Amino acid sequence: MNLFSISNYKAKFEIDINTGIYSLDFIDGVRFLNLTCAIRKKGEDIVLGSDMKFHEVDIAEQEDILGKGNRLTVQHYNTRDFILEQTVTCYDSGYMTVKLKVISEDRVSTNYMAPLWGESSEPVFISKKKEIRFLAAPFDNDKWAKFVDYPVQYAPISYEFTAIHSIEEKAGLVIGSLDHDNWKTGIKMKAEAKGELINGFRVFAGVATEETRDLDGINHGYLSGKTIESPRIFLSFYDSYQEGFKEFGKCNALIKPPLPWNGPVLFGWNSWAALMGRLTFEKYKEASDFMKKIKHSYCDENGTQYINFDAFWNSFITKMRDSVDYVNNNGQLPGTYVAPFITSPPFNKEVSGTDGNYLFEDLLLRDESGEILPPVDGLYSLDPTHPGTLAHIQYETSRIIKWGFRSIKADFLGHACREGSFYNKEITTGIQAYNYGMKFFTDCVSEDRVGYPIFISLSIDPIFPHGYGHARRISCDAFGSIDQSAYLNNCITYLWWMNDCLYRFNDPDHIVLYRTHDKVSTAFEEGRTRFHTGVICGSLMITSDDYELEEARRRAEILLTNDEINEIARKGQSFQPVSGNYGEVAADVFMRKDKDATVVAVFNYSLSEPKTVKVPLTDLGLNKEDTYSYKDLWTKEIKPCHELLEVELGPTQSAMIKIFNYN
Repeated sequence: MNLFSISNYKAKFEIDINTGIYSLDFIDGVRFLNLTCAIRKKGEDIVLGSDMKFHEVDIAEQEDILGKGNRLTVQHYNTRDFILEQTVTCYDSGYMTVKLKVISEDRVSTNYMAPLWGESSEPVFISKKKEIRFLAAPFDNDKWAKFVDYPVQYAPISYEFTAIHSIEEKAGLVIGSLDHDNWKTGIKMKAEAKGELINGFRVFAGVATEETRDLDGINHGYLSGKTIESPRIFLSFYDSYQEGFKEFGKCNALIKPPLPWNGPVLFGWNSWAALMGRLTFEKYKEASDFMKKIKHSYCDENGTQYINFDAFWNSFITKMRDSVDYVNNNGQLPGTYVAPFITSPPFNKEVSGTDGNYLFEDLLLRDESGEILPPVDGLYSLDPTHPGTLAHIQYETSRIIKWGFRSIKADFLGHACREGSFYNKEITTGIQAYNYGMKFFTDCVSEDRVGYPIFISLSIDPIFPHGYGHARRISCDAFGSIDQSAYLNNCITYLWWMNDCLYRFNDPDHIVLYRTHDKVSTAFEEGRTRFHTGVICGSLMITSDDYELEEARRRAEILLTNDEINEIARKGQSFQPVSGNYGEVAADVFMRKDKDATVVAVFNYSLSEPKTVKVPLTDLGLNKEDTYSYKDLWTKEIKPCHELLEVELGPTQSAMIKIFNYN
């Protein structure tokens, strides 16, 4: 053996240059071994770094945007006309990154690069702990995608990031991609039936599946050139993998900063759940008038509300200017809706904004054989690089600016990152196309162009890339029933850290207190619980009910006018999950440290059973030796607590609590 290594206080990378095989050692006895790198050139089989004859190492100090540390570069090659170059950096702050680069004298094409690759009859992952779990993160928030914490032997692909940990333990390894310019990244572990032998692991750029909305077996696009790079892959071990997500997010934000928003949290109303296709000018005015009545409490820090259109506003397009004037006269700001990368049949319609040069059939995204991509959500994808698509976006955003809208919900954006054959031949992957189209869209509504800030919330959208909205909806459509609140909290459990990191706010979707238009009404406690999910999200406080209904008005007047809770929401900071979680279950305890108190939200997701929630104060970062008091922010009752917070909840019930120190 001929070993070279670099390390920091949490991790060590070591490679044997006789074989090209490397290992990763982390604190707490977590270890990867028998790893190499891999690439698949177009039309060829996978090539492993360890299959090559020579493995040359260089070690140097490194300082970049992620910090200071040591860098190890190893070049794998048979002859120097084709080299696989791995770069590993161990940063002083405790995390490491791994990247793969192809260097070739001749131009090559690839749609698969794996900086970390292990496949063996021997273990590739070992840990002192048993019952290893693997978090499967969805690629986007479409089709009610959720996070599932699997036993490792049953785990599917995770997209862009994951956590690996022992069952019911908070400590774990966080792994994820840091670059989102070209690739979709997948993470996969393989284990034997009982999960005791983990003999497969790979982190690879080039994933394309139904979960990335690449249907019917379409492959990830190819990158071509004499040098091609994978994303940097982040790895580190944490006492709490939730804290690891936070550091992973910060690294992503250093590489690509979030779209800045200097304004407050948005409070207001959206038409979708309340009305759907029944949206009219009169119903819009009705919502504005009702919201004005509770504006003294349910408003942002400047006393402002937003009254927002969703889909179907174009059924009364001649009333747009009147709509804007109406809410402005009520002391509110207007918002609207766009879906820039989709269409539906018939396709022989002229594309507005293109001077008659294009029909929608010209803009449809197609595969390499010229076939239209199959629909997702019943909707067809437009090519984000086509000049007709861009002209249409410019036309639509120009109208929005002319009418005077101040916020935009941008929907079905996942269609923009599907793999296909693009009009712009410099664009060869779905992620490249997404970045191209979304940059154009955000430029069209930028403050530089408009003269004032327009708030952008991204709705159906991939988790990565980021940087194109001030908020991203944390889940798929979430309405008002308890199962919808549980689903939303599943997403908050694993994406809370995006708030004030990749986006200024998380978006909990419209907060339905009473009745979604096409569904049955909910119980009062379900409505209160749905309100709490919005508060803990760190988020937009946009409600959605039809205020023609008496019970909708009654609930809004009660639930939306709790001044203490609204003040918590105005801070725009997400709560962090506290309770254990596994499988597809959401955390049921969330907390946030404020200057004056610790705020805790507790949930009961059962429709029929009461629940006693018991939370050790040490889990909240409080001293078990101290005596505290806690206040229920609905009943206003104050009680003492010592060592343990205990809350009784009825079916579907939740509570919002402030804990104060007596000392």
